Amino acid sequence: MSRILHILKETNQPEALTIIAKQAKGSGQDLSILLIQEAVRLQPDLPAKIYVLEDDARLRGVASRFEAVNYSGMLDLILSSDSVVTW
Repeated sequence: MSRILHILKETNQPEALTIIAKQAKGSGQDLSILLIQEAVRLQPDLPAKIYVLEDDARLRGVASRFEAVNYSGMLDLILSSDSVVTW
């Protein structure tokens, strides 16, 4: 099973959310999403493991329901993935 990490940077990315949702439904892939920059404001309801970059959330005053990661955790997510897509 391949591991795909989607990194979302902006809040207005409907095409990214649509593609991620399709990938989650139609494949046996392990999907993860990392919300950074302005995307920390998103609260997507997708069948994927979702993380938020804690420094970006704190900077914007956002309390997220997703697991917070620091920059080291972000690097771990990237390096443990077979492919990374940045939106």
